[in-house]
Amino acid sequence: MKRLLALVLLLAALCTPAFAADDILTQEAEILGADSLTDALDGEMQKYLPDIGKASSDSFSSSLWQIVTDTISSLGGYWRGTLKTAASLLAVTALCAVLASFESGRLAPVCTLGGALALTLICAGSLDAMIGLATDTLQKIADFSALLLPVLCSACAASGALTSAGALYAGSSLFMSVLTKSVAGLCVPLVYAYVALAAAECMAPHSGLEKLRELVGWVIQTVMKAVVTLFTAYLAITGIFSGSADTMTLKAAKAALSGALPVVGGIVSDATGSVLASAATIRNGAGMLGMLAALAMGLLPFARIGLQYLSLKLCAALGGMLGTEEHVRLLGALSSAMGYMLAMTGSAMLMTLISCCCFMKVVN
Repeated sequence: MKRLLALVLLLAALCTPAFAADDILTQEAEILGADSLTDALDGEMQKYLPDIGKASSDSFSSSLWQIVTDTISSLGGYWRGTLKTAASLLAVTALCAVLASFESGRLAPVCTLGGALALTLICAGSLDAMIGLATDTLQKIADFSALLLPVLCSACAASGALTSAGALYAGSSLFMSVLTKSVAGLCVPLVYAYVALAAAECMAPHSGLEKLRELVGWVIQTVMKAVVTLFTAYLAITGIFSGSADTMTLKAAKAALSGALPVVGGIVSDATGSVLASAATIRNGAGMLGMLAALAMGLLPFARIGLQYLSLKLCAALGGMLGTEEHVRLLGALSSAMGYMLAMTGSAMLMTLISCCCFMKVVN
């Protein structure tokens, strides 16, 4: 009887790891805070996000496809307003060109001034709305990154990537903060200054404001490119050195643990491997969730701003056949201003996606 009882207890002990795997995963997710990531998102975005413990390439692909299709369907309501704005711009451009040709061009200065005011006022509402949309989207992504990055860092450290986790977290949080503050404190005011200089340049073609406007545009582009380029270079260099260090450290730690305990060292090493594997699963799931959340928050605003940008580009191209040179140049400047908003939104999404990919690619 005693032998039978001992056999039953031994079989139960052997079956324990099979039942404990899910418990380890759940407990680690609670400890690392991964299970509370979705609480920072509204219900509309939570529907796109899979469960962290069950995230896979198939669930990521299906969620991504749902985000893309919903974004395309949501754009249907914005087409009408965009086309109406484009038609108004083209009508003003053509009307000013026709009036300027009357009476041997004596009305040309008045038409140039009135057309510049009309074009700027027509675009002012759309431009201000898109600037607000871009800054709001950037802030939302930055706020979510502030919750996501500590979880990814903790999961990476728990999976054995101690050096990579700290380096990636420091770089990602630093450059995201720099991007947010640069856009809010520098780039957005410069965009308003760029539009004002473009309108003034159209009203006074030979005032020398063109060079000043180009300088403002160059500053905006340089700031955005510098932040993204330095961010990408930092993560690339960090991944090369810290990844090799983590691999060597993890192998050495497992070997030392197995050798230090003659009988149970291998068992403890295998159990440690299960914990590390669970942490890697949480890390990958949190990375997928972060990528999907960034796309869910930023893809629709990016598409809306892109729609406005393309419409202004089209107006500038068609205006070259209908309007005067000054008005065509103003339309081109307005499209460039909208392009800066597009770059700000895209940079925030791109940096979040790159950060998640880098965390997911560290040593297992």
